[in-house]
Amino acid sequence: MRNGLRTAASIAAFLAAVNGAASAQLTSSMTAADIVAALEAAGMAASMMEDLDSGAPVAKVEAGDVFYFVRAMDCSGGACGTLLFFANFALGRDAAPEDYSVVNSFNERQVFGRAYVVADRGEVGVDYVIELRGGVSKENVARNIDTWVDVVASFREHFRQKSTGF
Repeated sequence: MRNGLRTAASIAAFLAAVNGAASAQLTSSMTAADIVAALEAAGMAASMMEDLDSGAPVAKVEAGDVFYFVRAMDCSGGACGTLLFFANFALGRDAAPEDYSVVNSFNERQVFGRAYVVADRGEVGVDYVIELRGGVSKENVARNIDTWVDVVASFREHFRQKSTGF
């Protein structure tokens, strides 16, 4: 009987802890204003525009010498459940087989972010997705934005070390 009470008390404590964490401010979507606020809180200058095809919010962001975009996806009524961060970098030449090798080596070693080649534009790039559906805290969004900044820096450094581009 005592073990049953102890187990019940443990379960109750666990549920209280989980419910306490769950009662923190969670969001499962963000509006254009929310996206700008999150980016500005991270110290970035952002300007909003709309995707020409879908009307979804797109932020153009300047962070130091890097420009990137945040495309909101999975939108309903102006609130969107997925954020796609991406930055492209001009190679200053046509894409070469070596660029694919460098991109692949980055993707093999990098947990967060995904690099790619935009061959028809002579660019390479990297992207990162923040999934909001199901609920995340503002702190989680802020950490993900910080991770994105690290992904971009890591990609640029990797590409500079391994390639003759940008």
